[in-house]
Amino acid sequence: MKSYFATYYPSLGAAPVESTVLVFDKNLSIGYRNANGNNATENWLIKDVQASFDFSRQVSRILYVKGAGELQVEGNDAAKFINELQAEQAKAWHKKSSGKEWIRNGALLLGILGLLVLLYLLIVPWLSEKLASKVSVKTEQQLGDAAYDAMGLAALEDKDASLVLNDFFSAMDVPSAYDIRITVVKDNVVNAFALPGGRIVVYSELLKQIDSYPELAALLSHEFTHVNNKHSTKSIFRRLGSKVFIGLLFGRFGTVTSVLINHADDLKSLKYSRKLEKEADMDGLEILLQRKIDPQGFTALFQHLKAAAPSNSMPEFLGSHPDVDKRIGYIKESSKGAAVQENEQLKAIFDKLK
Repeated sequence: MKSYFATYYPSLGAAPVESTVLVFDKNLSIGYRNANGNNATENWLIKDVQASFDFSRQVSRILYVKGAGELQVEGNDAAKFINELQAEQAKAWHKKSSGKEWIRNGALLLGILGLLVLLYLLIVPWLSEKLASKVSVKTEQQLGDAAYDAMGLAALEDKDASLVLNDFFSAMDVPSAYDIRITVVKDNVVNAFALPGGRIVVYSELLKQIDSYPELAALLSHEFTHVNNKHSTKSIFRRLGSKVFIGLLFGRFGTVTSVLINHADDLKSLKYSRKLEKEADMDGLEILLQRKIDPQGFTALFQHLKAAAPSNSMPEFLGSHPDVDKRIGYIKESSKGAAVQENEQLKAIFDKLK
């Protein structure tokens, strides 16, 4: 906006009056005293005026094309400014100063939104995982049990095999704050997975592929580590991200439980990061080494299952655990020179499965 003192001619032949002119982007406003001595105003649209500079009189002449009014302002600034406004209005919207500003502001807004989305995608899962590490064992058990019930696996349980596997793990005597409960599910799926709070599910088809008690010990030790190190809880909460973040942040575990129930089937094929898988392998291997169980149980388990897979597919247990060959390599390297002793009790329990 600019303001000017001007001489205003309301109509042809009318006496001039002193006025104040305010020039805005789209209009100008004229303030003056009329013939009766009262304050009056006129408003002209910028597009309805003609502005020119009278060089001989050194004044800007502003004519109202929809009437007979005329303004005269000393100097050429008023005419120049109005001509610039009219030229700006004649431009395409994206070429106008306001349009360019809108584009700049729009681009800035999109950049900020993109940054917020990126932070959301990176930080919320990370915070969810961090909060999950603070969840109590009791709460984890409640969450895991709710998810297990929602899967509807109880009706498919092989109770005899479940009893044997629980006896087997009890005989391994692995200390933990969790109440480990192993369920064998009758299905032709080659898979096993762990839920928060101590539940481990093993499919009967996977058991058929296992030839020795060290292999079974390796499988259960691996899945136990996912439970004991809160891998299952952290991975689930990280995967579900914002759906559980608010519930965790405000302690609304009923909300978290509801989310887990709604995504229960997805938990059967839960994928862990390579870091967590290696931790489960190495901690599971340590369980075997401490009990002098043949660490070849791990390599045999992976090799056996990999060899049993059809050429165009991979058992779900291995399919959700990448870099099998690499893992076999570091397990072999870490178990060199391990002391091995036959465990007749574990062997006898395992033989019950066969």
